[in-house]
Amino acid sequence: MGHSDYIKIVRGVPSGVVSPKSSSLITILNILVPMRDGVCLAMDLLRPKEKKRFPVILTRTPYDKNRFRELSDIESFARRGYIVAMQDVRGRFNSDGFFEPYRQENNDGFDTVEWISKQGWCDGNVGMIGDSYGGQTQWYAASKAPAALKAIVPRVSPPGNPFLNEPFYGGVMILAMAEWMVSMGRRSFDRNEFASILSKHQEYFEAIPLSKLSEVAGTHIEWWEQWLNHPVMNAFWESCGYEQFWNKMKVPALNITGWWDMNFVGAPRNFVGMGKEAATLEAKRGQRLVIGPWPHLTNNSRTLNGLDFGVDAVTGIHDYTVRFFDRWLKDKKCNNLDDDSRVHVFVVGANEWWASDSWPLPGTQSTPLYLHSQGRANSHDGNGTIDFEAPENEPDDSFISDPMDPVRFPWSMHDGPVDDRLASIRSDVLCYTSDFFDEPIDVVGDISAVLYAASSAKDCDWHIRLIDVYPDGTARFMCHGALRSRFRKGFEKNVQLEPGEVTRFDINMSAIGLRLLPGHRIRIEIASSWFPRFDRNLQTGAENWMTDESEAFVARQIIKHTKNYPSHIVLPLIINPPSGDIGS
Repeated sequence: MGHSDYIKIVRGVPSGVVSPKSSSLITILNILVPMRDGVCLAMDLLRPKEKKRFPVILTRTPYDKNRFRELSDIESFARRGYIVAMQDVRGRFNSDGFFEPYRQENNDGFDTVEWISKQGWCDGNVGMIGDSYGGQTQWYAASKAPAALKAIVPRVSPPGNPFLNEPFYGGVMILAMAEWMVSMGRRSFDRNEFASILSKHQEYFEAIPLSKLSEVAGTHIEWWEQWLNHPVMNAFWESCGYEQFWNKMKVPALNITGWWDMNFVGAPRNFVGMGKEAATLEAKRGQRLVIGPWPHLTNNSRTLNGLDFGVDAVTGIHDYTVRFFDRWLKDKKCNNLDDDSRVHVFVVGANEWWASDSWPLPGTQSTPLYLHSQGRANSHDGNGTIDFEAPENEPDDSFISDPMDPVRFPWSMHDGPVDDRLASIRSDVLCYTSDFFDEPIDVVGDISAVLYAASSAKDCDWHIRLIDVYPDGTARFMCHGALRSRFRKGFEKNVQLEPGEVTRFDINMSAIGLRLLPGHRIRIEIASSWFPRFDRNLQTGAENWMTDESEAFVARQIIKHTKNYPSHIVLPLIINPPSGDIGS
């Protein structure tokens, strides 16, 4: 069976038949919705003027509900026969109570959905939509399985494990979370440029340890201080998660993200997890996944960091979302959504959409790509190479990791395939570059790394980046993985390294959708820091690294690539890519 039998090339997500636009609209402001503990949360409605019952689409946000009321897609939902409800979460803007990220959203989400379903203007069917934190609020509500919640559309949502992406990625703190804390303020924004997280360097990024950051920033946020007292995955962080409740959830979900989304891990992880563990067969089959060539802002532009992905890069997500809600909130099975492929991914380089019913794509061949060198893979001018042949006996590569002189590379939440050469010129970045490809190679799916390494420190970080090197030398960032070494055996405990001992590290590098074109090369970069996107590891091995005031430890890092220690990455190769007519 060829790949074209189960993967189709399509123009984008299918639009199909959607509810017709109609209705004049009215707005109702600041309805106070009581929670189980008596706290009232403020909610606005944008609804058709007709006095009858409608299905409701709810968004719950910490970012001010007033910012959402004028959005074109919100108005479009209302004109298609939905009431759109926009709520400030607890402790934010017009809602009462105190904001505590994540931990408050499950009960508040449940109570809000149940309250809406009992109102005279609701027909008993509630859906949810939202981006980023507003994506998570949907999953938290779904974890309590409110009967009226029939479907959700989480866009760029983080996953349900706090150590996999937000606030920690592989156990390494994402400094965007610190900037988020400073910007959010107590109830409303304390920075006007809130939407440009990490777009410029902040002095407080330099604070060491993390416990001093809020003081340098001139603020004090209780929930941030509480975070710093929990350096491992424990009951506190479990209360911030939701994926442990997949088996209780009953909602179909349209998961939307971009390859360079800072919260990319959430969408495919939830799609796969719910497909296996959801409480009902309908919910399992009702999961959908869309991955486009986008950063944290999805479906906005066909270009990113100077790359043009073609006319199909911006696709009909809104109409697809309307079809999804029509199917589950209006029971419109006649719109044929059930007949469409459940997965749509954009393959960069080919600049085309592929459609399938599963993720990873059927028939994906997980193929190791091995590191090699003659002992000097330091920087992109070194002698590190990578190919499909396992190594024999080769000299080690090494570099010095100094937490006070980290690998610095600017990064923004709106960035994508940036040119990575400014970072890889450093000697503390090991680079392994392939030969030029003479034919296209499709790499579409989950990426991982197996690293055999030693450190003179008791703890360190490993950052691994995958780069698409163009014929002119431009090095486009594609995806990355990170792991704080103390968490190599799980996030629940701190396991120090034995200095100098070769250790295996298994590192998730998220995923990729890339056609490596003729004349291109692939590069793997390895470092022990990536600042200011991630916090620095002082490499002391202290139990609580977020409050450790010890002097930083300068470490020697060694990467092995021998017969006994074959360091490699695992590529998801599509050997026979789909072919044939482009569908609609």
